[in-house]
Amino acid sequence: MRNALFFFIITLIPIGIILRTFDFFMSNILISLGFLGVLIFQIRQVVKSLQNKYSVKIIVLNILIILMTLSLFSKYLFHSIGDYPALVIVPVFIITSIIYLLTEKAKQIKQSIVTVLYLILTLPLFAFEFNEAPRHYIPQSWHNRYGETLSYYKTIPFSFELEETKLLSKKGNAYLKQNNYPAAIDMFEQGKKLEPKNLYLLFNLSEAYARINQLERAVALLDTAITIDPNYPEFYNNRGLLHYKLSHDSEAISDLKEGIKLDSTLPSLYANLAMVYYYQDSFDIACENIKTAESYGLEIENTKHLQKIKAKHCE
Repeated sequence: MRNALFFFIITLIPIGIILRTFDFFMSNILISLGFLGVLIFQIRQVVKSLQNKYSVKIIVLNILIILMTLSLFSKYLFHSIGDYPALVIVPVFIITSIIYLLTEKAKQIKQSIVTVLYLILTLPLFAFEFNEAPRHYIPQSWHNRYGETLSYYKTIPFSFELEETKLLSKKGNAYLKQNNYPAAIDMFEQGKKLEPKNLYLLFNLSEAYARINQLERAVALLDTAITIDPNYPEFYNNRGLLHYKLSHDSEAISDLKEGIKLDSTLPSLYANLAMVYYYQDSFDIACENIKTAESYGLEIENTKHLQKIKAKHCE
């Protein structure tokens, strides 16, 4: 009976991951139950191995499986708390488990099954991309948190009070085009000291900070810009996009809808709104917004993520 329960629990994890690719609403619960069951089983195994004085190799592997359970749970359920511990836990587990599988003569069947499953589950952390893939091995703050974006600006005022500010802004824009974001930030920050309420500088500075993964700071700059003048839909579009990237869905929806009130023809507002609703599993609303964005000129072939949503849920 206990063996049957173990095999049932262990299969919940791959089944949940497979069902999640089909947007099955119970998939994350199955994954969570699977990891919880393995965690309880492994804690018992550690206690048993210590009591029976198993080899150090087996005891260490049992402890690592517990740590990997927590790491994989955080990765597959999109919790950032496991990002930095996993930098150490994952490679140590991989090395230890390979040594165990290749050299241990008295292998335990259940431990070996969990070890092989966890080795397989580490692969998407490094390479494979699929629908709702887990968080990568490298912490998200170390790479492009902004990802594929539909940021936009067109009508931000270009007026400057000082010629020096105008020159700094011009240099900052040149650096932006070269993807030299730290240099762009330096130019825009210097200009902002001279003209702290210049909307153009605030907007571009926000974009530059977003490109170096400082999304929270980018939001704060747009907060300031909107406080100065709340009449630009581009501000709400970009702040809504940033909130979406930060998983602040309600704030993202509020901003994007406010932007639509100001300019109902801006396609990026609807496109970004579609992505937020998609991750809330509101597929019909997401499709409606994609359709509206296309009607206002969005070329969806340039947006891979929206292409996938449309192909899977809208046709």
